[in-house]
Amino acid sequence: MAASGSNNIIARRVVDDLIDFSSETAVPNYMRFFFLQQIAEIRGYVSRQRAEAQTARNNLGQLRAMLAELEAMNDNGETKDPKLCLRADIREEESRLEELEDVIAAAEDRIQSKEAHVRLMERQEAFVGRVVD
Repeated sequence: MAASGSNNIIARRVVDDLIDFSSETAVPNYMRFFFLQQIAEIRGYVSRQRAEAQTARNNLGQLRAMLAELEAMNDNGETKDPKLCLRADIREEESRLEELEDVIAAAEDRIQSKEAHVRLMERQEAFVGRVVD
């Protein structure tokens, strides 16, 4: 089924903007440019998520150190509630770290996929260049 008229106009505007921005007129060239932009954006996202993961690791270290200090105290049960709270915080931070690591892995998979698209566009560009010559 063909796209409706208004969708074709929007798609054409997007393609025209890509051509203007990338200074490329051949489909493989501006598609490659588009994929490279996506890769750069995903890498930035991965970098931010890695920073968040490092923050979570730092927080875990601090929480575990506080828990160890409380457990080392001879307190006759006075630190029972703070220990419970710290253990809950540790579980939450471990869960957060695990989620961040999953997000990072998924984003890195997307980067590999986009890089494969770029290689495909480069092969297409090389093939078209040989056919034209």
